[in-house]
Amino acid sequence: MATTIKGKSVKFTNDIIWVGLAQLFNSIILGIVVLPALTKSYGPETYGIWVQVNTAVFLLSPLISMQLGMAAVRFMAGEQDRVRRRRALGTMLSAIVVLSFLVLVVANLLASQLSNFLFASPNYIGIVRLTSLWIIVNALFNFFLMYLLALNKIKLLSIRKIVYSLMAMTLVIALAANGINLKWLITAMITLQVAFVLFFYIMIVFELGFPIPNVTGLSHYLAFSLPQVPGGIMLWIISSSDRYFITHFLGLAQTGIYSASSTLANLTILFYAPISVVLYPLVSKLWDENRRSEVQNYLEYSTKLFITLAIPASVGLAILSQPLLKLLTTTEFLAGEYLVLLLAIGSIFLGLYQININIVLLTKKTKFLPLITAAAAMTSLALNIVLIPYLGIAGAAISNIASYFVLAAIVTLWAKITINYRFDLKFLFKVILSTMIMAICLYFMKTHGVWGLVLAVIVGAVLFVAIFLLLRPFSLQDKQLIGKIISSYLPGLGNKEN
Repeated sequence: MATTIKGKSVKFTNDIIWVGLAQLFNSIILGIVVLPALTKSYGPETYGIWVQVNTAVFLLSPLISMQLGMAAVRFMAGEQDRVRRRRALGTMLSAIVVLSFLVLVVANLLASQLSNFLFASPNYIGIVRLTSLWIIVNALFNFFLMYLLALNKIKLLSIRKIVYSLMAMTLVIALAANGINLKWLITAMITLQVAFVLFFYIMIVFELGFPIPNVTGLSHYLAFSLPQVPGGIMLWIISSSDRYFITHFLGLAQTGIYSASSTLANLTILFYAPISVVLYPLVSKLWDENRRSEVQNYLEYSTKLFITLAIPASVGLAILSQPLLKLLTTTEFLAGEYLVLLLAIGSIFLGLYQININIVLLTKKTKFLPLITAAAAMTSLALNIVLIPYLGIAGAAISNIASYFVLAAIVTLWAKITINYRFDLKFLFKVILSTMIMAICLYFMKTHGVWGLVLAVIVGAVLFVAIFLLLRPFSLQDKQLIGKIISSYLPGLGNKEN
C-alpha cells in the first residue's frame, strides 16, 4: 500500500513538472518573450487590438467546444475500449463542427457590430472575421489536447504544447520585427494551429480509426458539459469585461497598457494550471473508486503547493515589474507596481478556484456552476462600471480581485462541506510573513538591466525559502509526502526502512 501511494505521489509530481514545463513555455514564450516584439513594433493601440483578439480567442473557444473537452476527460479517462472511445470522439467532434459552422456564419453576418463591441470602432471587420475563424480552430486544438489528457498522456501533451509555443514565438517575432500587418500575423497563427489540428486528427485516425460522425450518447455528454457553458460565459465576463470597459471608457491604448501589466501578473498561471490539469483526471479516478480521503489530501496538498509558490512570486513580480516592463516594452506601457500587484492578487484567487472547482465536477453538480460564476460576473460588471471611470485601469484590477475572491470562497466552502477540506490558515500566515520579509529586502535593492533583475530574483527566492523553512511550515504528513517524492529522484536517500 505504501509503495502504491509513493508511486502515485511521484507520478503526480512528475506530471505537474511536465505540465508546468509546457505552461512555462506557453506563458513565458507566448507572453513575455513576444511582448517586446509586439509592443516595440506596433505601439499601445495596435497591441490593444492584438490583446482583444487573443482574449476573444482563448476565452470563447471553450464555448464553441461546449466544454466537451471536460466531458472527454471525465468519461474517457478510464475507458479502455477503443471502439467506445472512437464512437465518443466522433459524437463530440460532430457537435463541435456543427456549432462552429453556425458561429462562423453569424460572425460574418454581424462583423460590423462585433467590431464595435470588441474595438469600439466599426473599422476592424476583417480582423473580426479572422478572429472568429481562430476561435473555432483553437476550440478544436484544445479539444484534442483534452483528449490526450483523458488518455493520461501528460508527457506527450506537454511536448506538443512546447513545440507549438516555440513555433508560435518564431512566427510572431519574425513577422512583428518586419512590421507585417496585424491581419497577416493573425492569419499566420491560424495557419499554424490548423496544421497542429490536422496532425492531432491524423494521429487519432491511426490510433482508433476514423471517428465517424454520429450523435450516439451526445445527450449524456452534453448533460455534463452544457451546464458548464453558462459558467464559461460568466468566467469570460469576469476575465475579459475589464478590457472591454477600458476600451470603451479609456481607449485601446489604455487596454494595451493594462494588458502589458496583466501579462506579468498572469505568470501565476505557471503555478495553478499544471496542478489543476494533472489533478482533475487523478481525483476523478479516486472519486469513482470511493476514496474520498485521498481526494481531500490531494486538494489540500495542491492548495498548499500553489500558495507557497504563487504568493511570493506575485509580490516579487510586482516589485520588479517596472524595470522588467521598461526592458520588455517602452515607457508608454509603465503603469506602476501597484497595478501588477492588484492583478496578481486576483490571479491567486483564480488559482484557488481552479484547484477547488474539482469538487463541483466530481460530484457532478455542474448545474450550479452558472449560479456560482454569475455571482462573480455580476460583481465584476458592477465594479467595472463604477470604478473604471473614476480610478482608471486600477479600478479594473480591483474588480478582478473582488470577482475572483467570490469564486474562490464559494468552491472552497463547498469542498469543506463535501469532503471536510481544510484550508490551513497557519500555513498561509507563514507564507505571507516570509513573503513580506522578502519584499522589504527586494524593495531596497537597486535593480538595473537584465543581470540586476536576475540577481534580484535569485536573492528573493533564497530569502523566501530560508525564512519559510525557519518558520517550520510543514506537518508530519507533508514531510512524509515530500520525502517520498525526493527519494524517487535521489535513490538511496529516502528508501531506507526502519
